[in-house]
Amino acid sequence: MTYYNPMPPSRSCADAWLDAALRLDTEGPIYGLSLHIANPAHHSETDHAIIGEVDSLLRSYKAFPIVTVANTIFPEDLWTPGDRDALYARYDRLYPKIKRAAPDWGRYFRRMTDWPKARGGSENQLETLIMNLRKFGPAAPEEKNRYHMYEMTLFHPVRDANKFRGRQCLSFIEIKPELDGDAVRLHMTALYRSHFYISKTLGNLIGLSRLLNFIARETGHQPGTLTIHSTYAELDPGDVNEKRGSTKWNKSGASDLVKRCETIRAEHASARAEPLAQAG
Repeated sequence: MTYYNPMPPSRSCADAWLDAALRLDTEGPIYGLSLHIANPAHHSETDHAIIGEVDSLLRSYKAFPIVTVANTIFPEDLWTPGDRDALYARYDRLYPKIKRAAPDWGRYFRRMTDWPKARGGSENQLETLIMNLRKFGPAAPEEKNRYHMYEMTLFHPVRDANKFRGRQCLSFIEIKPELDGDAVRLHMTALYRSHFYISKTLGNLIGLSRLLNFIARETGHQPGTLTIHSTYAELDPGDVNEKRGSTKWNKSGASDLVKRCETIRAEHASARAEPLAQAG
């Protein structure tokens, strides 16, 4: 068994997810699975079809849909570009409802924006990251450039270390600015200690891409690439939750979903190629 398993670079979130899911379906759980996505914010017609197929399965088993999973990382509908304070305030008002809906899950954005300090009070890690990028990033005067200080931690050693269930899967996010001519591109790396590829991963990728776009827009920069390292990944069989009424899709259901998504991609590729063949 090897603990370093990088996938070839992918063009989009859905493409990266499907390539890795196909490998998981063949090999079983994988340690050290790494994805690199060139354009995480872009979704083609094929991507939308794959996302829809995964979302349909999740909803049919009453699991959290993709939009809910993505919103745990970045609640995009609450954001008015240029008004971060309104975003934070809207999320704070919704937080009690979020906590009641899922007591032990779904609060990554809260950890980004309300991290407890050792002596009381809290730190908005996300706002600090944005302000530091604006102050010290490559667009600033040369003597103030900093490439090593844009990170957020999601793992809490007191809250999470001894949890058997309900602990965070996303542990760390880091941003690297790159000066590309006159533009600055922001590249994101995220570390996951565990990844359920059916119920969570595609929503996670979309949520991270939205977070990256938000950070880029609010700093006046361009979104770059997204790199994900999962120290453990598997095609999960679903979960039984009596409160939500969710049931398992099991190993066969996960495998069938991946094969359907592979068929969707192949059919879309064939449809694009056919007019070219006719024209030739």
